[in-house]
This record gives sequence, structure tokens and C-alpha cells, in this order.
Amino acid sequence: MAIFTRTAGDALPVNNVDAGLTSPATTTDVIIAPGLTKVPTIFKILLGNSQNFTAAEMNTGGAVETILRAVGRDSTIVMYQVQGTGGQMDVCVEATGTDASGLQTRLRAFNANIGAAANVYMGGGVTVTNAGLKSA
Repeated sequence: MAIFTRTAGDALPVNNVDAGLTSPATTTDVIIAPGLTKVPTIFKILLGNSQNFTAAEMNTGGAVETILRAVGRDSTIVMYQVQGTGGQMDVCVEATGTDASGLQTRLRAFNANIGAAANVYMGGGVTVTNAGLKSA
């Protein structure tokens, strides 16, 4: 099998994909996603108030679907992960029309119990942050 020795190129952001970055030539704390068409953002959503996602909330009409609909209003959802304990949901989007603060305001505006069993309260305890890409 042939082996190629690279003589040019780097692992920094790709110019056409990551054009929205402030300084792509020197940035290391950004997600580099050559397989996507836009710069991705990962939102970390914490329910707060010692709440957890139950199996019922993964079903049609559950809290997970409700949250994804709220995120998808102005963003393209690429993938998401729901943790059963800890009340955390991570959503990776591209072409987002909001930031973490805007999404937090949107979710808190529900100000009610949501989901199939109405056991997830979306109010002042919900926090949303930019998570970045972390594997631990």
C-alpha cells in the first residue's frame, strides 16, 4: 500500500466551512467540521431543580421532542444526546439562528410542565450553555 508524505496543509479550520469564525487561521478552541456545511454549535441544556429525563420523555410527545422542536425553530439539528441522570441534553446544530442565551430564554418561556407525563418543568431552573465538543 502506498504511503503519502504530506508536505503542505494543516489541521486548522477549513476556510469555506468555517468562514464565520473571527480568526480561523489561529483559532484552536472551535469545532472543525469538514463534513458539515456550516459551523456547528453544541448546546448543553440542563433541566435544573434535580430533574432527570425518564424513558417516557423519549417517546412521541415527550419532553425531548418538545425541546428539539424549540431548538429546531431556527437551527438545523445534526445530532443530540440525552442523559437519563443529571437532566442533561446536548444538541449539536449547524446554521443556528440563536445563541445559548436566546435558547435558554425560549425554553424558560414554556414556564410549565412539558412532555408525555408532564414531569419535566421548563422554567427558571433551565440553563443553556455552549458546550463545545467534549468526549468526557
